Amino acid sequence: MILSPGKSPSRGRASIPRMPSLHDPVRFMAGVGPEMARRLDKLSIRTVRDLLFHVPRAYRDRRLVTPIAFLQPNTEATVLARVVTVRVERRFRGRRDVTATIQDDTGNRRVVWFNQPFVEKALEAGQSYYFSGPVEPFHGLEMHNPEFEPADGGEAGEDSSRFARVTPVYGLTQGVAQRWLRARIKDAVQSLPGIFDPVPEDWRRGHGIPSLRQALEQVHFPETPEDAEPARRRLALEELLRVQIALLYARARHRSRRAARPLGRGGPDAARFVEGLPFTLTRSQGEALGAIQGDLDREEPMRRLLLGDVGSGKTVIALAAAVRAAGAGAQTAMLAPTSILAEQHAATASRLLPALGVPFALLTAATPAKERTRTLDGLGSGEITLVIGTHALLERNLEFRSLGLVIVDEQHRFGVRQRASLAEKSGGMEDAHLLVLTATPIPRTLAMTLYGDLDLSILTERPPGRAPVKTELLRAGGVESLARVLAAEVEQGGSAFVVYPVVEESEETDLKSAVAMARELGRVATLNAAGVGLVHGRLKPEERRQAIDRFRSGAARILVATTVVEVGLDIPDATLIVIEHPERFGLAQLHQLRGRVGRADRAGRCVLLVGRETSQVARKRLEIFKRVENGQELAEEDLKIRGPGELLGTSQHGFPDFRAVNPVADLDLIEAARTLAQEMLSGEEARGGAAKLKSWIEAHFEGADRYLQSG
Repeated sequence: MILSPGKSPSRGRASIPRMPSLHDPVRFMAGVGPEMARRLDKLSIRTVRDLLFHVPRAYRDRRLVTPIAFLQPNTEATVLARVVTVRVERRFRGRRDVTATIQDDTGNRRVVWFNQPFVEKALEAGQSYYFSGPVEPFHGLEMHNPEFEPADGGEAGEDSSRFARVTPVYGLTQGVAQRWLRARIKDAVQSLPGIFDPVPEDWRRGHGIPSLRQALEQVHFPETPEDAEPARRRLALEELLRVQIALLYARARHRSRRAARPLGRGGPDAARFVEGLPFTLTRSQGEALGAIQGDLDREEPMRRLLLGDVGSGKTVIALAAAVRAAGAGAQTAMLAPTSILAEQHAATASRLLPALGVPFALLTAATPAKERTRTLDGLGSGEITLVIGTHALLERNLEFRSLGLVIVDEQHRFGVRQRASLAEKSGGMEDAHLLVLTATPIPRTLAMTLYGDLDLSILTERPPGRAPVKTELLRAGGVESLARVLAAEVEQGGSAFVVYPVVEESEETDLKSAVAMARELGRVATLNAAGVGLVHGRLKPEERRQAIDRFRSGAARILVATTVVEVGLDIPDATLIVIEHPERFGLAQLHQLRGRVGRADRAGRCVLLVGRETSQVARKRLEIFKRVENGQELAEEDLKIRGPGELLGTSQHGFPDFRAVNPVADLDLIEAARTLAQEMLSGEEARGGAAKLKSWIEAHFEGADRYLQSG
């Protein structure tokens, strides 16, 4: 049941139950309240719709009861057993674990609930219970944190069938238990009225998929495990269709609503730029540049994604487009997610643009006030043709005289509205052309979903002169073993990165910190002589720049860093990157880090320091990373293992908040959703016109508004 958001029941006045809406905040659901709503927010559950689309990550078939003697490690199981003993054991730092010995006719096992002292009072020695949970190989075999219910039905007086069923297993956060979340979802499913289903009934019948209401019931409470998959795919179709509808609508608006300024007159300057490069463009670079030039020649605003592996030469293509725009009298804004990446682009521009007389400026949060004022004046007057910057480019007081091209690097780190706000600075009735760059390996299927409103160009080769990078897995040791690896590299004339996932150690983690390790390495005489630098996101911009400049110049041959160096750092002399705790990173992120070395003619090395505690699943991922060098292939592997949210990082603003979609298993649904979206848009547009079409989308596809904003 969901309560009306009126007076709080705690004030003595009963709230009036009403029929819920998918848009209702979860905090007004019975049994939730403000504190649990805050915890659910960590799972991105804010509305009833979010709760219903919190798809189970697995299912436990409690109908199958396993004798204790037949339990297997690394599996989920249900046992019916009698509690022999139960007690609370005090652990390090005040933690209190509950341990119990359970027994059936075939044997006994130890069961542990970590830091859940309340479990002791819920269990009674001599009584029988159903226990369901993971079986782990520890002290022989143990069950860890299992759910349990009395075999006789317990407090509710029900029979065991209430427990012996197919049970969903959800992703959780601290303070949210499986049983509690399951009860809230059951309430939401049971109290929902009729739900509008945007997928036409005849289409559902033709493809054999359930209605949205049926899918929500079956995905959370299936009769058999096999019933859950069709339901999940129906919810996946809902998510894919929502995104495709909005992206296709945005694409149509780009193509028809506003005209762009053709930039074809910049051709001669662009040709001179390419001819003056100190290298020859690869085949795919030439094809991508040709497609971009064709887009810039038209009055339709360009919307193109340039997808290229680390070191494939995207920046050169982007600068060639900026030169073409400058030749046509238009300005270009190049937006980067970090100051390091913006500074790297500016350094590349300073090497390649002066001969063509294309004035450019760098604008970040660290830009001094006087220089910032000169840059803003130059952009307003048109004197500055190209500006490269970070979020500073999105500020309201920044105006262009004739913005014709917007280049966005690592687009998934920006919201769609941020991208749109910059494009709108073109002014008048003209729309700026848009070129999106990314080095994050993205499978083609995922690119279709994430960038469905953009045309796609892919760079497939590495520029000539780039050496391969050899990847090695080494057993993690102490400072001494790491120092030996670094000293050997320095003696051979190389420079090395040492990357950590955290800046400083804390009580919550035992990971080595960048700050502490930089201090320890600096105490080793040979490394101290070579110079040890430190860079991380908490440094002031000037301090960070000085540390990187010392590393680039060779004054410091060792640079200890966090993932702030993941993108945008081009140090040709860097030959080694050592990554501590590599299991903490996705394969795509590791690939980005690996791309920091081997950027000149000398081969690079990527060393992953693997600890003894690293799980078998993590080791398998790292072995894949060691074997696969191509970013696109690696992205496909990462997608299979981790899913789309983990692939790009769940906090990335531009990524659709998929909960049910599995891009590996749902390739057919991605294509089907795009086709169905085209059919539905065509029909609604014919019946109602553009204004009614937008209203229809906003009403029937919750969350699509952020994609509509990109138009």
